[in-house]
Amino acid sequence: MSLSVVAIQPPAAIYREEQRFGWWAYALMAFLVALGWAMFEGRGPFGVPQIGIRGHHLVTGIAAGLVLFSVIIVAGFLRMTTLVTPTDVRVWFGFIPTYRRSIAIGTIARVEIIRYRPILDYGGWGIRVGRNGDRALNARGDRGVRLHLVDGSKIVIGSQRPEELALAVEGALRPGH
Repeated sequence: MSLSVVAIQPPAAIYREEQRFGWWAYALMAFLVALGWAMFEGRGPFGVPQIGIRGHHLVTGIAAGLVLFSVIIVAGFLRMTTLVTPTDVRVWFGFIPTYRRSIAIGTIARVEIIRYRPILDYGGWGIRVGRNGDRALNARGDRGVRLHLVDGSKIVIGSQRPEELALAVEGALRPGH
């Protein structure tokens, strides 16, 4: 009997959440695109005209870089997806995942619902490391779930529904209960 690769199904999702970043991320992106476009049109930052051919090439390069950077931000980072399956917790950023983290259920010792201060504790939103070395993966808000791993490390997963996320992880930790 042969087993087809097509017949192998990924584990069923127990929990799934998609979050978009706050308005400020889109405002920053719009600012960068506008600044890049203005520079591309031959004006420097804030409408200051550029002088000389070398300055023009520099401005064009910076403008193209800003526009490209903004497109990469939109395509790569402005959405965070959290998925809990019976075997792991997965978090990724972007439509095309530019960052992906998978945490095996067997490596999770404890689950804790928390309220945290994204800017003070982790320096903002996104893929962050706090002052104490803990990792945070968050897109918006100030609530989430802290996973205490068996190796002593901790990771915070931001969530708009932390109670549901915690229940899903705990359910995967204790199947059948």
